[in-house]
Amino acid sequence: MLAPMLLLMSLLCVAPTGTGPEACDRGPGPADAPPALSSLLHSVPADSLQEPSPALSPTEVVRLQVEALGDNDTPREDAGIEAAFRFASPANKRATGPLRRFRRLFDTPAYGPMIDHDGATYSPPHVEEDRAQMGVILTTNEGIRVGYLFQLSRQSDAPREDCWMTDAVQRVPVENIPTQRI
Repeated sequence: MLAPMLLLMSLLCVAPTGTGPEACDRGPGPADAPPALSSLLHSVPADSLQEPSPALSPTEVVRLQVEALGDNDTPREDAGIEAAFRFASPANKRATGPLRRFRRLFDTPAYGPMIDHDGATYSPPHVEEDRAQMGVILTTNEGIRVGYLFQLSRQSDAPREDCWMTDAVQRVPVENIPTQRI
């Protein structure tokens, strides 16, 4: 439990790339994405969703999922949930799939806040060989902060060989993180 807390605590040290007080309130958005991720976000046609790729880092994989869930019904209903499912590892899909069952997770109090959230702040990823963890604090439309720990692994089998994919997303408490502008 120490590793998740350390990742979330590190969120306090990550400043958004936007400027002004509104950037602190909402956290970075798609316009604040790193150049590599920004080009991916803007190069995906409106009628398709990003697929896992060996070119994507753990940070990009988490941000793509979080940002898709934050704008869940674009370009179509539940597209964000579908995008997150595409990045679920085969082991994760065995536990949570198929897509219609995965979709129901977001009707629960644990994962519902991920849908159409108002902003996100990301910790630096903790990567060890083929495993990665990354903390995310979401701000809901009601201004509530909710923490999640993403656990990823680099896949070794085709067709997703060398792709980072999400093994699990765990809701973690943020009450111990001091309330301050990030």
